[in-house]
Amino acid sequence: MLDLSSNSLSGAIPQNLEKLASLEILNVSHNHLSGTIPQSFSSMLSLQSIDFSYNNLSGSISTGRAFLTATAEAYVGNSGLCGEVKGLTCPKVFLPDKSRGVNKKVLLGVIIPVCGLFIGMICVGILLSWRHSKKSLDEESKRIEKSNESISMLWGRDGKFTFSDLVKATNGFNDMYCIGKGGFGSVYRAQVLTDQVVAVKRLNISDSDDIPAVNRQSFQNEIESLTEVRHHNIIKFYGFCSCRGQMFLVYEHVHRGSLGKVLYGEEGKSELSWATRLKIVQGIAHAISYLYSDCSLPIVHRDVTLNSILLDSDLEPRLADFGTAKLLSSNTSTWTSVAGSYGYMAPELAQTKRVTDKCDVYSFGVVVLEIMMGKHPGELLFTMSSNKSLSSTEEPPVLLKDVLDQRLRPPTGNLAEAVVFTVTMAMAYTRAAPESRPMMRPVAQQLSLATKQPCLTEPFGMITVSKLTAGFHK
Repeated sequence: MLDLSSNSLSGAIPQNLEKLASLEILNVSHNHLSGTIPQSFSSMLSLQSIDFSYNNLSGSISTGRAFLTATAEAYVGNSGLCGEVKGLTCPKVFLPDKSRGVNKKVLLGVIIPVCGLFIGMICVGILLSWRHSKKSLDEESKRIEKSNESISMLWGRDGKFTFSDLVKATNGFNDMYCIGKGGFGSVYRAQVLTDQVVAVKRLNISDSDDIPAVNRQSFQNEIESLTEVRHHNIIKFYGFCSCRGQMFLVYEHVHRGSLGKVLYGEEGKSELSWATRLKIVQGIAHAISYLYSDCSLPIVHRDVTLNSILLDSDLEPRLADFGTAKLLSSNTSTWTSVAGSYGYMAPELAQTKRVTDKCDVYSFGVVVLEIMMGKHPGELLFTMSSNKSLSSTEEPPVLLKDVLDQRLRPPTGNLAEAVVFTVTMAMAYTRAAPESRPMMRPVAQQLSLATKQPCLTEPFGMITVSKLTAGFHK
């Protein structure tokens, strides 16, 4: 894909663009290009989509397949263009009627020199403007030609498709295929095979500009390690592709979307029962524990939020965006440092800028509270971090049942015990001091036994939040 639209380019279209034999999409619309469309472009057999609209082009269009199948919108705004395209008419030349007694030879004798002079002036103008823009256009075409010849791809064992497949499946990453946007980039839905749909994340950095050469090998090593991640509660990562100066990560597509979308939608009440929420919490815990304890190189997620957790058709959680933050961060100042999302970041990051697994533990604690409360626990966390008493003698104590998601009936029996234990542990995960937060592996193991933890010493409706937080936020 070569997109030079809206770049204030002038002069003639470079002939050497025909050397881009694999080019599929060409867009030079909304510029000041003049002259004709090179007829040699008809030999570009891979070209599928073109857009020359809103320039100063003239003459007949090329006879290539992409040019003849294009609509008139691809040429609109060029009054001098004509050709065999539906909706595109050639300018008519009106000659005086014979009955008026005008001698055709005399008329031609006048028209031909005038036309010759006009064409000569156009050629001089093209020559002058070409000298002005030739360097920039040549450099751009060489860069695209070079990247077109050296597409960088790194696929895991399940990556059975090409970058060309992704481009075709998304119509050149058209917005109509965009299913989400975030701090790391935009995500596109791509059906690459008859029965396979993938999610393609186009990163907000440029391969050529934002990755220092000294870090390229490190970047590739990180990609290779991510393709080896295998866990039931972690989204499958197919691989990486760098092409035409842009970078793409390819993941398995999960149909239900993010946990945040489901939790805050109608499904939050109808489908996310207490038992389902506990199952989701346990799955996320095992996923984070696996990344740090069971991978060949420990992976700190850095951005655990409701939006980085996806749900499949059975409401099983799948952790996404693992490793993405690390790929986009470096000690080199030209890279973007990504430490997490506001409202989920561990408090020590503001001071130390040092990311550890305890940062993921804190973010996980925030997510657990949000799942159980049905809203972000920001106010509760602020109260705890500021050491304000949740059981002030001047105000009635805050009951746990009033903090939980009010769309659901209060849990009973074993579910009530599991909910109390899970919320209690979430309070521990969000302790202010990172060294006092538990490790993820025992966290995951404890949550798996949540329904077997005897923790109700009084009726569920009488349990206060202050009792659950006692000693956790010092």
